[in-house]
Order: sequence, then C-alpha cells, then structure tokens
Amino acid sequence: MKRIFNQESILVENRFIWASLIVVTIAGSLLFRLWFLQIYKGDYYQSVSERNRVRRIEIPARRGIIYDRHGEVLIGNRPFYDLVYIPQYVQDKDTTFKVLSRLLHVPVSSFEKRLRSGRGRPKFLPISLKRNLSQHEVSTIEANKVFLPGIEVRVAPRRDYTPEIPPHMVGYLREIDQETLESLNDKLGDNPYLPGDLVGKQGLESEWESYLRGKRGYRLIQVDAYGRQTQNSDQEWQFPKVSATPGSDLILTIDKELQKSVKEAFNGKFGAVVVLDPRTGEILAQVSEPGFDPEMMQTGLSQEDWRRLTSNPFKPFLDKTTGGEFPPGSIYKPVVAAAALEEKVINTSTTYHCPGFFTLGDRTFHCHNRGGHGLVNLRKALVNSCDVFFYHVGVELGVDQIARYAKAFGLGERLGVNLNTERPGLIPTSAWKQLVHRFPWTKGDTPNISIGQGYNLMTPMQMANLYAALANSGDVWRPFLVRSVTNHIGETVLEKRPEKIKTVDIVSPKTFATMRKILGYVVTDPKGTGKKAAVPGQTVAGKTGSAQVVGLKKNRNQDDVSRKWKEHAIFTAFSPVENAEIAVAVVSQNDKIGGGGRAAAPIAGKIIQRYWELKDIRKARKIALKKQNEADHAKQ
Repeated sequence: MKRIFNQESILVENRFIWASLIVVTIAGSLLFRLWFLQIYKGDYYQSVSERNRVRRIEIPARRGIIYDRHGEVLIGNRPFYDLVYIPQYVQDKDTTFKVLSRLLHVPVSSFEKRLRSGRGRPKFLPISLKRNLSQHEVSTIEANKVFLPGIEVRVAPRRDYTPEIPPHMVGYLREIDQETLESLNDKLGDNPYLPGDLVGKQGLESEWESYLRGKRGYRLIQVDAYGRQTQNSDQEWQFPKVSATPGSDLILTIDKELQKSVKEAFNGKFGAVVVLDPRTGEILAQVSEPGFDPEMMQTGLSQEDWRRLTSNPFKPFLDKTTGGEFPPGSIYKPVVAAAALEEKVINTSTTYHCPGFFTLGDRTFHCHNRGGHGLVNLRKALVNSCDVFFYHVGVELGVDQIARYAKAFGLGERLGVNLNTERPGLIPTSAWKQLVHRFPWTKGDTPNISIGQGYNLMTPMQMANLYAALANSGDVWRPFLVRSVTNHIGETVLEKRPEKIKTVDIVSPKTFATMRKILGYVVTDPKGTGKKAAVPGQTVAGKTGSAQVVGLKKNRNQDDVSRKWKEHAIFTAFSPVENAEIAVAVVSQNDKIGGGGRAAAPIAGKIIQRYWELKDIRKARKIALKKQNEADHAKQ
C-alpha cells in the first residue's frame, strides 16, 4: 500500500515539474519578446510610430444622374477639388492658416469662420475650408504639402449644372446646416450626414434626396507625420476598403430638347411656362423666371449675391409654375361658357349686344374694346374675347354656379405636384366672401369674376391642366415629373404611373367638343385674338388672357406704366384640336408689350411648333435606324 502511494506521489511531482517548466518557458518567451520590442528594437518602433499613422479617407458617393424621357442627361456630375482641414493632424493652426492665406490669397478670417462651424466635432473628421479649387490652387497646395500637415485636397463629385435646365425644377445643392444635419441624422441609420456634406434644396434635388444621395464608403491609408501617404511595408496585409454606393438615377417626363426651346422662347420674360401631355399629365417642360444660378448655390453664395436675389421684386427663388398665383383673365371664359351651356343659360346661337360696356345698377363694366363688338354669339365672344358677353352670362349664372364648374376642373385646390411650394389658387364663392371679408356677395362682384378677374387666382400649372382637361374631354390628371427611379445596377426601384384625379362629369362630351371647336377658331380666325399662335401644318386651339394687376383704365397706353403695374399676358393652348398631345400655358408677368395675343401667344406657337418638329425628327431617325438594321441583317 505504501509502495503504491509513493509511486502516485512521484507521478504528481513529475507532472508539476513539467507544468512548471512549460509555464516558465512561455513566460520567458514573452519576456524575451517584450525585451526585444521595447529595449532592443524600441528606438526603431518608436521612430516608425512617430512617422506613420493610419487615416480614414471618406469616399463620397456619386449622386444619382437625372435623365430626360429619351435618356438624355439633364443633370450629371463632374469632379470638384476641396481644401480640407483635419484638426487631429494640424500641428500649428495659426501658422497653417497664414501659409494658406499667402498661397490662395484668401483672408485668414475666412478659414477661421469655416473652422468655427466645425467646433465640437471629433478631431479626426475633416472640415472644408474652401470648395472648388482651381487646378492652379490644387498644384500650389500639393507643392507645399510639407509645410501643411493636416491639410488635404480631396476630390468630390458634384453637380454639373447647365444654363438651359431650370433651377426651380431640378433644385440645387447646398452645404448642410447643423439643424438640418441633426434632423436628418435622427432618421438615418448607417449612412449619416457629416458636417460639410451637400444636401438637396428645392426641386428634384430636395424631393428625391434619399434616392439621389447614395451611400459613402471609406478606405484606410498609412500616412507620415506630414499627412503624406506612405507605402504599407507589410505586403501580406492590406488596409480594408468599403466602396461607395452611387445614388439612384431619375428618369423624368421632361423632353430636354423641348425644354431648351421653351427656355429660348421665354427669354427676357418674367413669369412661367408649363407644357403638359394632356393624355397622361406628364410634364414635358416647365420654366419659371427670373431664376438663379444653381452652381452659385452649390459653391457658396456671398452675402451680396444673397441680398441681390432676395431683394428682387420678381422673386427668383419662387417656382411660379406651382407657387405663383395670377388672375387668369380671359382664359377662364371657357369654364364660364361650359357652365352656361350645361345650365341652359345660353346655347351656341344666343347673342348679346356689346356696346363696349355693361351696366349693372350704378356700376359700369367696360369691354376691352371700348368701341364694342356689336351683336355677339358664343363663338364671336371667345374669338374676339368680348367681355360684355361674359358679363351677361356670369350674372345670369351666379358666382356659386360658376364656382361649381370651376372646381369640377380641379381649380381652387392643389394638384399635388409635390415639387416645390404649391398654391391652391382661389375660386371665390358667396360663402367664401362672407367668411373671409365679412360681407355678403353682391351681383356687382360677379361681372369681374366672369372674365377671370376679381378674386380669381390660378397657378400656371393649373392653367395648363385646365386646358389639358378641355382637350381630353374632362380627364383631370395629376401633373408629374418623375417616370421612374433606377439604382446603380440598373434595377427599377420605383415607377410612377399616370394618376387621374377626377373626371369632369358635369360637362357633356357635346359641350367639350363645342368648346374645342370654338377655341380652334380663336387661332384660325383672321380676327381671332390667338392667331399669332398658329402653327403651319397643325391645328391649335387656345385662348388669350390679359390680367390686370391694378385697376387701370382699359386700353390705357402701357408705355407710361411702371413695370410692376403692367398687365400679365397669358395664353393657354393645346394641339391638335382633336386628340391633343400637348397643352401649354404661358404667363408673362407684368409684360412690357402687354396682351396675351401679342406677347404670350407667339411664345406658345413657337413651343407647339417645336414639339411637332422634334416629333418628326425622331420619327425620321427611327425609320432610318430600322432601315439600317434591316440592311445589316440582310448582309449577314
């Protein structure tokens, strides 16, 4: 028994000795390695650690491209160079700023201001000191990099804006402010905004920001104490890199070539133009003037430029296509005419005598033709734009009956374009006046609203949509700009379909046909007010309007009137008269010439003519391409 115990004791002691030897060996190895690194090679690794660091470089995402309906690029991107300041690596801020000031001829105070905007941020995050460096400035900075630790030039893709693209429609990019940054980042997860990022403002850039923006990536690089990139000596291990995900692309309903023509035709005017497809509600072109330069907004707006733009009485930042409200003038008369026909107040043969004025009680309402039009029926009243005829009709209908038909066309309410500020316009009723003005509606209020004056207000988008509904027999479509959204690998992530808001079922097909026919005479009749909108080889229907801004005497010479008090010149049209493909509204604000027939109708005519020219050109190209493909196939 004792012998067995001694054997077990020896076995335990042997195991303990071996375990102790293993522990001592491991500890000794670790101590030796520690001595080797800290003592023997300490100076070497201390030098390496001082000379080399790892830096994270953000990789900006390419913003989504915006295409027109035919695949032409409307808004693309190009590389821009930014000067950035990384606090973690700057050794002497004051000296650095002085050197930069001498090199770039920019005051130190400008850099100080930019630096203050990034106060409180982690020191490893870059702060933009100057955007959009020139090639010369980039070369200058790179040549003096040894004196500028913590200063870098970074490349970022930004918008390549072109003059023919309307800024109100596409919007612009601007550096994100702190309030917006915090607000947006509360809703975002792994793709937050950073100070200095650009964010969409106004128009498509703002409305579709979440799709266009993309997702940034990053890469790690090894740099020396001066921030210069060095080679990684360990070839078996590479720094990780996460690629940026480009933003999604927008395919619009806009026709780029037609858009250019609209811009050219409206050159020198203030106001807005809207071009729609009356079959779907697709917006083919739109312009709001005066505008602004989105490139200036992207690069940074000076206080002087900001004051100049905001003090302009014609409001360059306002998108007047949906946010500008104007009295529609005589383009409203077809609504009153349709109501009168449906309510049996008149028929196409009904006549009124126009002596040049209309008397109601002790008030006199004048026609634009002081000499009068004589005996007038509905056709002549619209062709010559006789006010007296519609004074009679409007009084017999009454304000509430007129309003019922106007609202059936979607007037007096927002269309839901969802782009920029959209105003509802105004279709007055007796109840509205009592509520707003605390006075009852009187018969004396009705004549003016019967010719689109008085309290009536419409946006250019509503005007175009009204005439689109007249053209298609009562279908009121919601105007829209974006057809589809595709991601960076070409997959369609969203597709927009035409959306019908309502159908004007209180107006008969017969009345719609009558209105189209008479509106065609407005353009084709030698005495028609819209004859300057005629297009060779195509039928056009339309109506002129001249909306007074203040109560000037009719037919007064506009030459001695201040620009801001001049009449708005308006023309709305569609083409062809039957089965229309295009509807146009032109609103020339405070026009120097005056009169929808003289100032606005020629513009609409040019736009419609260009539409048909482009259609013929594309048709010819398609036929030629088909023939070429057939010839190539035959050779094979």
